[in-house]
Amino acid sequence: MITQTRLFAVLLLTMELTFLRGVACSADVSNDLLEKPLTMEEAVIYGLEHNRSLKASQENVSSVGQQVTKSRADFFPKIDADYNFRHLNDKPFSSLSDPTLFPAGSPKFQTGYTDTHHWEIDLKQPIFTGFGLTSQLEISRMNLDIAKDQMETTRLDVIRNIKNGFLQTLLGEKLLQVARDNVESLEVQRGNAQAYFEQGLTPQNDVLKADVALADARQRERTVAKEVAILRSRLNQLLDLKVSAPIKLVDVQVRSQNELPPLESLYSISEKQRPEYLAVEASIRQAKAGVRLARSRYYPQVSAFGQYYREGVDLLGDTNKFTNNENAAIGVRVDLNLFEGGKTRASTNELQYRQKSLEEQLLNLKGQLKVEVEDAYEKIQLAKVNIHTSEVAMRQAEENERMTSLQYKNQLVIFLEVLNAQIFLLQSRVNYYQALYGYELAWSDLERAIGGPVNSAGK
Repeated sequence: MITQTRLFAVLLLTMELTFLRGVACSADVSNDLLEKPLTMEEAVIYGLEHNRSLKASQENVSSVGQQVTKSRADFFPKIDADYNFRHLNDKPFSSLSDPTLFPAGSPKFQTGYTDTHHWEIDLKQPIFTGFGLTSQLEISRMNLDIAKDQMETTRLDVIRNIKNGFLQTLLGEKLLQVARDNVESLEVQRGNAQAYFEQGLTPQNDVLKADVALADARQRERTVAKEVAILRSRLNQLLDLKVSAPIKLVDVQVRSQNELPPLESLYSISEKQRPEYLAVEASIRQAKAGVRLARSRYYPQVSAFGQYYREGVDLLGDTNKFTNNENAAIGVRVDLNLFEGGKTRASTNELQYRQKSLEEQLLNLKGQLKVEVEDAYEKIQLAKVNIHTSEVAMRQAEENERMTSLQYKNQLVIFLEVLNAQIFLLQSRVNYYQALYGYELAWSDLERAIGGPVNSAGK
């Protein structure tokens, strides 16, 4: 025997479908968004334009992009200019201390000014760095690819969360309407029971049963209404709207006739499109570039340099009677690391171990992707079958409720049969809407699992 309490639990469990909250802040909603009903596609577009998490990811991509610019700049010559002014307390001098030449004492010669202005320009151009600069540029590019993959992950999450929030809100509204219809039907049945009791055709406990069932249905209606309000607030939060914004939603057209591509094809697509998978692949390439960068320390570092300076007693350094007031120099510098206690080798080994770790992560992620794709795939198949089954069951429950009510009026069945028929009808409607919107929710999960729309998959 199905009870009202068990059915009430089913309704609550249905309302508590998994709903991931996105981080968003309240904002003033535009009048255009509130003036007309909002479709799911419009909600996704609006959410992508206003979601704070996605905006943060976009700014992070811009930030990482500057790393590429910095790494590329290391290939160009570096030019530095310098000016300094020096004041000495005493005049600088030099003396000859050979007593055979100067027995009376060494004479002193002034060698500079007490006030000196010095201007200098230095230029440095790397020639060979053991492939260090090339590796560093490649690493920065991999960082940019990873940041873009992370942004795409956030974008897909935002799309999936908005779609799920939209669909769950629609489902909640359908269940609320079912609960309200149940209240109205029980009010009619309660009136019938009261009339038959007053006519002496049925006992008073039929009226009492109707009162209990009606009270339970009204309580269920209030609970479901509260859950719908919460679902709406969560959807508004994902859209960066005020939680109390009264947006209207357009019902979706369930695509129950869509054909799914083969499961193996979906596996392959997920590995090509999922940003999480692509990010790990980029991390592996980055680790390989990091090994080359670490090994660059084994090679000599060759650079060319140039210098021009002016120095004198005046501001522009034109006057200097003690030495050249200006001079220039060019040259080549070679730096070679001879010993550093195995640091370079340790850095190389560290990155090689990291590469192996990432390769293992990639294999593990590949298995996880298959599980996610298969789970969403099977949910779609199950929901597709359940839509037809639950629709047939709902029509049967409606006919059963009509016939049972008619039989009760003719005193052919007891009132408990009427209540059971009402419960069967409520259960069948819940199952139907759960399968209907569950189908669309499963499609949303599948698109997230393969990293994009299913429309072109397998083509």
